[in-house]
Amino acid sequence: MIDIFKYFDYLEYLNDFYSNMKSQVYGFSHRSFLKKAGISSPNYLVRILKGQRKLSPKFIANFSRAINHSGKEAEYFRLLVLFKNEKRPEEKERYLRGMLTARNSREEFRIHDQKLKFFKKWYYPVIRELVTIVDFNDDFNLLASRVIPRITAVQARNAVHYLEKNGFIKKDAHGRYRQTDSVISSGPEVHSTIMADYHKKTILQSARAVDEIQSEERDISSLTMSVSKETYREIKKEIQGFRKRLLSLARNDNNPELVCFAGFQLLPKSKGYEKDNRGGKP
Repeated sequence: MIDIFKYFDYLEYLNDFYSNMKSQVYGFSHRSFLKKAGISSPNYLVRILKGQRKLSPKFIANFSRAINHSGKEAEYFRLLVLFKNEKRPEEKERYLRGMLTARNSREEFRIHDQKLKFFKKWYYPVIRELVTIVDFNDDFNLLASRVIPRITAVQARNAVHYLEKNGFIKKDAHGRYRQTDSVISSGPEVHSTIMADYHKKTILQSARAVDEIQSEERDISSLTMSVSKETYREIKKEIQGFRKRLLSLARNDNNPELVCFAGFQLLPKSKGYEKDNRGGKP
């Protein structure tokens, strides 16, 4: 049997379900599935499995009936479909929260999903870096005072507890915190949904930094340019390469003294247009 709660993408789930049934059940086919689902269109399942069309919300219950979902499985499948098809970030995050709540009843998923909360608090990544350079000896007031903007001692203590419990940091033989190579693993859509909220929070902080941090201690600038789509893609690659070089500099720094944040935004500020053969606007 295919465990639906392992999936964050209903297309991946449906393809695995279909392949599994095809190999184990004689006579199973697209048509037999659609007949059981009460759907008359003969190519509907094929087009969905190939990603050529989305599963319509009005047929979610039909699919669950054909798959023989339990009540909890049917609800999770509904959230899977709505999450995948949704474009609005706020609604997408709401469906994701519902999926994580449903998975929380299973310990194997509960442990994994806790790691997804790493980017839910903007200061978790900051604390993960800070505990390795500040010998705070469990003085969470001291640790909190080193964070910009300042957080409370309770937030600092909870952050350290979360990071240690989920394997992002650990104490060495001398009682100092060290980072681990813990990885947050999830599907790209799940990760991007969580990261979208994290980016919004950090961008708001960057806006406040203009007033709260002295100019000699920060570097905030912007450029507005007109470029081709090809050049736009090249600029994006340059930013990605520069980000990797900064991480390399940080890894090779043997005497870290502070935690810093480097933000990069490359955004289109106008809609593109196709030029005609004379090089002008259409």
